[in-house]
Order: sequence, then C-alpha cells, then structure tokens
Amino acid sequence: MIPRTATGSALRTLTRATTQNTKPLPRTYLQVQSQLRHYSSSSSNPPSATGVFYKTFTRPVAKCLLTALFVYQVVYWGWSKLEVDEIKEERKAEITKLEAQVRALQLQREKEKEKEAEAEGAAATAALSTGASSDSQKKKGWGWW
Repeated sequence: MIPRTATGSALRTLTRATTQNTKPLPRTYLQVQSQLRHYSSSSSNPPSATGVFYKTFTRPVAKCLLTALFVYQVVYWGWSKLEVDEIKEERKAEITKLEAQVRALQLQREKEKEKEAEAEGAAATAALSTGASSDSQKKKGWGWW
C-alpha cells in the first residue's frame, strides 16, 4: 500500500483517475469475426451440399462462360469480316466485267454508226450523180412556200 503522505495521496488520486477514465481495449478482428460467426449460424446445422457446390464452382464456371462468350464474339466478328471482304471482291470483279461489256458494246455501236454514215454518204453521192433530189435537201422554212 501507498503511505499516507502528500506524495502518496497524489499517486492515489492519479491512479484512480486513470483507472476510471480508461476505455476497454478494442477487440481484434478475429475475435469480432468469431463472435459474428458464432451468433450468425448455428453449429448444429452443417452447410448444405448445394451451397458448398455453388460456393466452390460459381467463379470458375462464370469465368469459363465469359471467356467462351468473348471467344465466340471474336470468331463471329472475324468470320463476318472475311465474308464482307469476299462479297466486296466478288462485286468488284462483276463491276469490272460489266464495264468491259459496256466498252465492247460502245465500240460496236460506233462502228455501226460509221458504217451507216458511209452508206448514207454513198447513197447521197449516187443520187447527186443521177440528178435526183434527196429528202435532206428540202427547203427549210415555215410553210409550204
């Protein structure tokens, strides 16, 4: 015991003040978790097999599913890109083929026009040499006069 002196009485008041004002020490995380687990579930019921299965395999199954969806989308995009490229090439080939046909037909038409012009020119010279008037040499005017 502390003697009854001035120093002793000061020490007694100091120890009383510190013991009355102290707060309890905080609990550790593990103590809190063990208490929560103790109160939240009863120890008499073991976890169900279904719950354990889903708890164990939900993440791996979800990862596999998402990976499969991603791979499917990439392959689908690639396939459609290749298909579009193929269609474009086919259309370009068809366009060039049709342009070549158009050029050939235009050349054929020009040759036919030249032949017709030569035939008309020959007919006109033959008509002039015989003295007959052609339809192209009619009077130009407003009426019959």
